[in-house]
Amino acid sequence: MKLIMLKIKNLVQNIIVHNSVARIPSAILGSETALCTETAKSLELKCWNCLKSLSGKSLFCQHCSSVQKPDPQNNYYNVFDMKMQYLINNADLSKKFKHLQSQLHPDKFSNKNQEEQAISETYSSYLNKAYSILQNPLKRGLYLLSLQNISIEEDSKGTDQKLLMEILMLNEELDEASSEEDLENLQTSIRATIEELTKKVNVSFEQKDYNEAKELLIRMKYFTTLDTKIREKKNQLELDKHS
Repeated sequence: MKLIMLKIKNLVQNIIVHNSVARIPSAILGSETALCTETAKSLELKCWNCLKSLSGKSLFCQHCSSVQKPDPQNNYYNVFDMKMQYLINNADLSKKFKHLQSQLHPDKFSNKNQEEQAISETYSSYLNKAYSILQNPLKRGLYLLSLQNISIEEDSKGTDQKLLMEILMLNEELDEASSEEDLENLQTSIRATIEELTKKVNVSFEQKDYNEAKELLIRMKYFTTLDTKIREKKNQLELDKHS
């Protein structure tokens, strides 16, 4: 009899435990649903001026027409409504940039209140920065790396010594170049290298090989600096001719 009672007691305990465990998920689900609902409400976009809800990524409030502040959580690709990838359509980017600037340029807000004037200046500056980065192959690549929390150190420690020697020799060749023809030939070679690197960087981003992208962008950075030096020397030669 005692054995039967013990078995019944164990069975009842198992049923209680089972029912308790079974009830846990629904309780957790309920609290998580409530939390998500509250979070969604807190993240709801509202106009800074009239405090009414905004529809989508509006530049202007559909209720009071006030210009809206740039979203600091937005990445530069979203600003121009472009797919986040390395290779982009520069003509499309330029078109969208000019359209946005035509709407947000501070000159268009000269008759608005100080708050809207300040917002337009902030947004216009933000657009300029976003455009300058996305339209430049090197800056665009570095920006995509930054979104993966990867950066390129300013010093040359750890840089491939073979690359450093190659850049050193090219700098010496630049120093020795004394004619426009010499500079033009050197620049053609440098830009061909940059173009080839651009293609390789694109492949590395497509394959999500961010370490490879980093190494290629380090190389591109050196060659881009050389290209800038060549442009500066060509400009100086031009000035010297007219002085």
